[in-house]
Amino acid sequence: MSARARALITIAGAGLLLGATFVGLEAVAVGSALIGILLAIGWSFLIELPNPGTARKVIAGSAIAATLVAYFFTVRELTFLAGFVVIVGFVAEMARKDGRPRLLEQISGTVSGALLALLATLWIRAFSLFDHGAEAVRAVLLAIIVATFLEMLIPHSLRHLRHVVYMAGGFLGALAFLLFADIPWYWASIAGVAAGLIMAVFDSLLRRLPPATRRRPGLALSMVPLCVGALVSYCLGLVLLQG
Repeated sequence: MSARARALITIAGAGLLLGATFVGLEAVAVGSALIGILLAIGWSFLIELPNPGTARKVIAGSAIAATLVAYFFTVRELTFLAGFVVIVGFVAEMARKDGRPRLLEQISGTVSGALLALLATLWIRAFSLFDHGAEAVRAVLLAIIVATFLEMLIPHSLRHLRHVVYMAGGFLGALAFLLFADIPWYWASIAGVAAGLIMAVFDSLLRRLPPATRRRPGLALSMVPLCVGALVSYCLGLVLLQG
C-alpha cells in the first residue's frame, strides 16, 4: 500500500466520522468502534509481532468494550478499562502454547495497539460533552483531513518538510472550521496544530517500518491519526466547556 493510498484511507475515515457527527451519538460510536477494529486487523503485522492472532483478538475486543464503556459511561470508567486491558494482554500471552517467543515485544505491542483502539472511543466522549462537544470533534476531524491532504500533495523533493506540513495543515483545517462554527479561533488553532504535531510524531515513528507498504499494516497505519486525534478533540471539548 502506497503512502498516497494510506492518506486517502485516513481522509475517507475522517470524512465518514465527520458525517456521523451529523447523524448522532450512535453513529459516532459505530465509527469509533470501526476505527479500532480496522486498527486491530493490521497493527500486529505493522509492528511485526510474533503472534499476530492473539494481539488482533485483544485489540479488537478492547475496541468493542471501550466503545460500550464510552457510550454508556464516562472517561473515568475508560481509565479503569485501560488498566484492565493491560491485564488482559498479559493473560492472553500466558494462555499461548507456542513457547511464547519475544514475549516482552508481544505484550508491549498488544497493549499499545489496544490502548490506541481505546483512545479512538474518546470521539464518543468528546461528542457527548455539552455545548461545544460536536464542534470540537468536527474541528479536529477537519484539521486531520486538511493536514493529511496537504501532506499527500507535497512533492517528493520536499518530503523532509512533511512534519511542518502536518502542523500547518492542522492549523489551516481548524481555522477553516471557524467558517461554520462560533468557537474561539485561538483554541481551534492550537487544537489543529496539536493534531498535526501528533500525526507528525506517529508518522515519523511508524511509516518507516517495512510492513507499512503492505495492505493490512497500511490499513492500521492509516487509522492511527484517527485514534490519537480523538484525544485532541476531547481536550478541546473540555477547554470549550470550561470557557
